[in-house]
Amino acid sequence: MNFLTKSIPVAGLILLTACGGDSDKKAAPPKPIQSIVFLDKSTSAGGGFTEFALQKYNRTLKNLVATNIRSKGDRLDIYYIHENTIKAEAFSGTSQAAVSEDTTDMNPTDKEAIVNDFELTLRKERTEFQNQALKHLLTENATATNQQTDIWGTLEVVKRIADTSSIVNVYYLSDMIESAKGTNRRDFHTTPPQTREQATEWAKTDAGVLKKDYGSIPYDKITIHFVLPFEPTSTSKENNPNVTYYWETLFELLGYKKRVEEIN
Repeated sequence: MNFLTKSIPVAGLILLTACGGDSDKKAAPPKPIQSIVFLDKSTSAGGGFTEFALQKYNRTLKNLVATNIRSKGDRLDIYYIHENTIKAEAFSGTSQAAVSEDTTDMNPTDKEAIVNDFELTLRKERTEFQNQALKHLLTENATATNQQTDIWGTLEVVKRIADTSSIVNVYYLSDMIESAKGTNRRDFHTTPPQTREQATEWAKTDAGVLKKDYGSIPYDKITIHFVLPFEPTSTSKENNPNVTYYWETLFELLGYKKRVEEIN
């Protein structure tokens, strides 16, 4: 295969098939989509995902590959969330599928051959991207890095990638329980926000710290998605709405003007 990938080797591939759409002629290529997936690999995630969470995350990964990997230049990066999130790149792949020639003036037979070749290449790439996403979803983290959850660290990753991308979709497959040691850090395991007012105050304080650390992040080209692992019957102790509100408020204070999209 010709697509460009970089991955930490792990076992167990799960296959997916997908198909591309028909194209009558070679149009101007769309702006490439950059997808960043953050997979929670800390004990914050309960030491492993529940069956409900695995099914939800599997479905999310399948849908984002089918939607966001469309043609040459579309890219998927997967990072783990744990004590060293900034350095936890698990996979990076860029699509190379493209219609090789302008089909505008071709006869139907030649046009069909060109389009079929593109669709075949795209199917293979989507299959491999989905395999990579699923095997990293199933990979356990038994190292000491699982003792902390540095979600703040995702901001450095997002900034670095967004600075050189046109369209960026960010997916947090996590319970969003920040749990990090150090000055000015939060540990929602031991001290979660108890009210919306408290969540707002903490977000204001933390936004000031993060702006100093990371500067301006180009949120105008970014769309943020939360994919929480909780079932609809979860209690407020399990799925604390004030934690979600903290993150929504924090992103808004950092310059994100859209609504954070929660994928169910």
